[in-house]
Amino acid sequence: MGTLGCVPAYDRFFIDGIKKHKVTTQEYSLKSVLRLAKFYEEHNDRLEKARRGMRTEDLTYPQMNLLDMGFWQVGFEGS
Repeated sequence: MGTLGCVPAYDRFFIDGIKKHKVTTQEYSLKSVLRLAKFYEEHNDRLEKARRGMRTEDLTYPQMNLLDMGFWQVGFEGS
C-alpha cells in the first residue's frame, strides 16, 4: 500500500518519525490513518506547497506518500 501512496508503509523509520512528533499511533490501523489525514489537513498549506514541487513528469505524489517520505526522513535522521 505504501508503494501506491494510499497509506504510509509503516516501516521502522516512518514509525520513528511519527513517534518523535507524536502524530499518531505506531501501528497500521484506521485510527492511525485518520490521524494522519487530520495532520495533513491541519498543515495543508505547507504540505501542498511541498507536494506541488514533487512531480514525476505530469504526476504529483499522493498526499500519504508525501507524509510517508517526510516522516521516514525524520526517523532516519534520528537514528
